[in-house]
Amino acid sequence: MLFIEYDVTPNGEIELLALINAVDEDRDDPDGEAWLAWRRSTFDDQGLGCAPVPADDLALLETTESAEALQDIVERIILADRATKESAAP
Repeated sequence: MLFIEYDVTPNGEIELLALINAVDEDRDDPDGEAWLAWRRSTFDDQGLGCAPVPADDLALLETTESAEALQDIVERIILADRATKESAAP
């Protein structure tokens, strides 16, 4: 499972921090749930700055050659993740 680590600045700008391939060596965690649990418990944001990449979007990322199109896909994933998490927040 691929995850996008990101941060949102006080000005509302999104900064891409890392792409994480969260599949362990033994393939015991194909959905990255164990890694995500570790991520949530280790960082102060409780997982807020971490977006899973859906399988359809991963396929798009793997086949897209345009840097601009890649940026658009990553941006869409992050914005959708952030909107979902902010709407669920109390």
